[in-house]
Amino acid sequence: MKPLMVLIAAIALLSPPENNAAPREKVYPQGRLFPFMGYSGVPSRDARLGFSVAGPSYAADQAPVLAAAEEAGLSFPYKIGIKMNFHAKPPEKPLALGAVEIRRRITKQVKKVADRESICWWYLGPEEIRYWRKNEMDYLKAATEAIRAADPLKRPIWMYEPNFRNAESLTKTGRYLDIIGKGVYVNLAGYQDNRIWVRWSVEQEVLAIEQLAKTDANRQRIPLVMPELCRDPVDPAQDHLIPRWVRHDVYLGLMSGAKGVAIWSLFRRPEVRRTWQIWYDSYAHVATDLTGPLALGQVFLFGEKSARFPTRIVYEPKTVELKKRASKKLEVRTTGDGERKEDRETYPSMAVSEYEHDGATFLFLCNSSSERLTFQASVANERFQITDLFALRGYTHKNDRLYGWLEPLEVKCYQIEQR
Repeated sequence: MKPLMVLIAAIALLSPPENNAAPREKVYPQGRLFPFMGYSGVPSRDARLGFSVAGPSYAADQAPVLAAAEEAGLSFPYKIGIKMNFHAKPPEKPLALGAVEIRRRITKQVKKVADRESICWWYLGPEEIRYWRKNEMDYLKAATEAIRAADPLKRPIWMYEPNFRNAESLTKTGRYLDIIGKGVYVNLAGYQDNRIWVRWSVEQEVLAIEQLAKTDANRQRIPLVMPELCRDPVDPAQDHLIPRWVRHDVYLGLMSGAKGVAIWSLFRRPEVRRTWQIWYDSYAHVATDLTGPLALGQVFLFGEKSARFPTRIVYEPKTVELKKRASKKLEVRTTGDGERKEDRETYPSMAVSEYEHDGATFLFLCNSSSERLTFQASVANERFQITDLFALRGYTHKNDRLYGWLEPLEVKCYQIEQR
């Protein structure tokens, strides 16, 4: 067995899932459990390797998937919806249903399983509702109203949004939702060498939520980062980069404001036959960081943002440019004209996120450039104990400064505690 998988398996054995029909605890935002999940997975396997939620699943019959999640001790986002055929090509037409009939059908689906506390969220279909189509928005409004009216536990509602949605677009559909999650399929969307797009993507979700809060402050909405596991690298010589891609994309998404991770997908599709295991192992490694003994997911959920230890780049590169443009092949029919416009934005090459949590400061650093950079932070030597969490070692101060470097796409986390 590979060393990485030995470590993951050893950590997982410390707290095996209970074999019963109750989830370990409630999932955020209704509880404290950090949401780490992947579409179409195997709950019994995933629960042992750091995944805290099972699914979602596209299965027509959700009952067996829900049962498998419960057996593994995991919660599950249960799929609700009507096959509206919105994306039909002529001469086929979308299903024409009025609001009353939509509510009736959705209500029936929800009431069938409303007492199952293992359902953490409702996953609404069909996906990729187009905000410029009245019939689709009417469906979204009627369906979400019916879910809320029929669910005594008032669980959050989530619907997948296309990769190129921006804040303006997400605000239009997001008014009906509680979980905002758009695709962040970096390689598939054409950003393999421009991975700062993860930051732009999650920031669009955060901006949409902030905008919605101005007129709807009573509803708590959370953003997700939705990375990919769907295709082999075009060049096999790049397979070794997958672990670094995964860590960069997940951590940068969380540092940018995401409150959970949903991977598309854990299914062993033919397009990822060569490298599926590498991708999966890499995500499982990050999952154990977030939900295992380090419990870094709790830092991202409940840590208080701070700036006690200013950190700066001392050696180039200091910025990266995002060349934003929509793929000519991905989600073309569900992406608006405004979302397809080309644009350029400049970001710092190093993202810095600092949190106060449980008596310690957690300093996360992420390099989104293709070059090595060096950094330093002001940390008084005699007052603080510093641990490089990912290297599992202490740090020796020099001149009352925290010095270091980040390789291309590398992520570091320092835990800083007062002596």
